[in-house]
Amino acid sequence: MDYILGVDGGGTKTLALLGDLDGNVLARGTSGSSNYNAAGFEEACSALEIAVHTAREDHPGELAALCLGLAGAGRKEDVERFKEWAIHRFPKTAIQVVSDAEILLMAGAPSGPALALICGTGSIVYGRTVRGEIIRSGGWGYLFGDEGSGYAIGVAALRAVMAAYDGRGPKTLLSELVLEHYGLHEAPELVHAVYGAESPRSAVATLPEVVEQAAGQSDSVANAILDASSHELVRAIAAVYPKLGTSSVPLVITGGTILHGNHLQQSFHRTCKTEGFAFTAIRYIEEPAEGALQLARKLC
Repeated sequence: MDYILGVDGGGTKTLALLGDLDGNVLARGTSGSSNYNAAGFEEACSALEIAVHTAREDHPGELAALCLGLAGAGRKEDVERFKEWAIHRFPKTAIQVVSDAEILLMAGAPSGPALALICGTGSIVYGRTVRGEIIRSGGWGYLFGDEGSGYAIGVAALRAVMAAYDGRGPKTLLSELVLEHYGLHEAPELVHAVYGAESPRSAVATLPEVVEQAAGQSDSVANAILDASSHELVRAIAAVYPKLGTSSVPLVITGGTILHGNHLQQSFHRTCKTEGFAFTAIRYIEEPAEGALQLARKLC
């Protein structure tokens, strides 16, 4: 039997969906980060390999087509490097490598002008113009950008905890919850726990759930962090929206930080309204890999 496969390679998780030639999902495979800007090229390829193998292990047969939608692979040279790897690894398979934006747009708005927001470990806004061009704002990685992302929220939480410990900032419930999250007793222990983690960036990016918990208990510091995050996400949208050629577009959203962040979602929608942004539809996409599977189907 012939199969197709669509992969969403993100900064925290890689998801591979195995489908039949009609695009019906038959199996899933997961692994760690395949964003090579964060994990490195070899680690990214290893994560892709594990996810694909896991999805295929109970379904022997030929792989007719494979689409890789990868975070951090926005440049032409990045795409070509991963495509060369995939062609070598799957020599009898039709291969397509695209950005994570293209699979998200395919999953939530397959045609016409649209906006796409990804807010997970990192953050980025993409737009598809009336001419079909893809434009972007953000997504420059945790050193250069990723404002409003899970990582940015986590850094803000850690800074708030240390500021409260020093007496430089207000007391916050985050002090207790962040220490509990890491299994620690005193704020200074955070320094070794985070810097000494196997992946400090990933360790920090787990904190939005803690900030959400504190916000749910009316902690003003946590609410301020989430409000600041939502403003950064809307700023990225504001940079793209005027370039689409129309003001009538849907917004497609994915990324664990915003999908699972009730207070962040609420703040984001309030900020969009305040800034005068209205969308024809707002669609939350749990598995952008479905868009990769649809693109793989087109290769057959």
